[in-house]
Amino acid sequence: MLKQLIKPKFIVVLFLLLFTCMSGCGPGNNLETPSASATPYTGVTTETTKDQPESSAPGSAATRPNTSGTSEAESTDRTEMTAGSTGESSGTSNIPGEITVSPTSADSRPSQITDDEKVPVALDWTQVFEKISPSVASIRLKIPASALYQEREEIFSALLIDEEGILISSYSMFGKAVDYRGILMDGAAVEVFIDNYIKPFPAVLYGFDVMSDIAILKIEPEGKKLIAQPLSRKDEVKVGLSIGVITSPENYVVQGSLIPGHVMSIQVPSVRENGLPYELFVSDVPTLNNVPGAPLVDEYGRVLGICSASSQYSYLDYRTYIIPAPVIAEVVDYIIKVVENPPVRAASLGIAVMSDECAALSSQRYDYPIGLNVTCVQLDSPAYIAGLRTGDIILEINNKNAELTEDLIESMQAMSIGSYCVMKVYRPSEYTEFTFSSYLQQARH
Repeated sequence: MLKQLIKPKFIVVLFLLLFTCMSGCGPGNNLETPSASATPYTGVTTETTKDQPESSAPGSAATRPNTSGTSEAESTDRTEMTAGSTGESSGTSNIPGEITVSPTSADSRPSQITDDEKVPVALDWTQVFEKISPSVASIRLKIPASALYQEREEIFSALLIDEEGILISSYSMFGKAVDYRGILMDGAAVEVFIDNYIKPFPAVLYGFDVMSDIAILKIEPEGKKLIAQPLSRKDEVKVGLSIGVITSPENYVVQGSLIPGHVMSIQVPSVRENGLPYELFVSDVPTLNNVPGAPLVDEYGRVLGICSASSQYSYLDYRTYIIPAPVIAEVVDYIIKVVENPPVRAASLGIAVMSDECAALSSQRYDYPIGLNVTCVQLDSPAYIAGLRTGDIILEINNKNAELTEDLIESMQAMSIGSYCVMKVYRPSEYTEFTFSSYLQQARH
């Protein structure tokens, strides 16, 4: 009798337990279970990973199994709706192994990459050459006869930086074809040869900067499509970086040459008397024909600089000195502004000095007096004629202390063309102080 009573009751209890379990685990349950929306999420998690980031919530949707009784598609829709309600894109993914990003605060959210900050993609050197070569031009400079030389030609390279016909090259290559003002002499002519065009484009020397060794050439495209290359305005040069110099083709060469190499050294950053930057870096690419004016590029196809032919940098030197692209961009902007807004009658001394930080370090390291460490003296400039040389330290300008680059800039702004400039100078190589003086000349561009 007792066994008969127990059996029906046992069945009823089992039925009640089963009903309770089903009602509690259904889609509309109100049980307080861990939820991804209930716990603030401040990190980035990945699915199917071995190491869980410390910032991940234990019950986040990316790591716990699906126990809500809904399908995977419904769960995904619900996750997207939750992210959309915050006004931000969650960037979630249901593919195992992909990064799942949840809404975060503005402080913890990674910064977005703009178009100018896209991560570059490395190319093989064939692709780099094919990208840059259409913008590399061959320059033929006809130099008229003089009392010392017969009529002759110089052939070198240039880079097209604007589709309207603006090119840059090494100004040193024009040295024997310009007069004392920097203007092409009578009888001198410049022709620009560009790939895919048989006939050359006649060019004019639009502007120049002697110290930075930059020449700006201008041609008229006459409706022809030109391919220009942008100059990198970021300082991306490092010692040991793999680079290549792409030159214009020589005679009997179908395509221009690609000369591989590395960055050997980076010279100290400097400031000029007009506030413009002055910098150089050195590569092991030999100074061969057509190298002057040629672009130096990296494996991403970015133009990092232009090869200089100035004897001031590479006298009896097999290496190639490079004008960095950020310096070129700033100097070109300055030259165009000066040329298009004449007259400009600024006084020039013809020097560049070490940046304040580097000068302070040099003074502490070698016990040099505090002053303006000269890193460049332009040939035939007032400073050069007076006797100032690279390595000298200017202590005073016109009886005023010269300790910072601002002192040099302010002193030059206070003087005009023809002003008498007196400099008190310490020469470390001779442990001696000198006094140099000269009359300032007009800056030429």
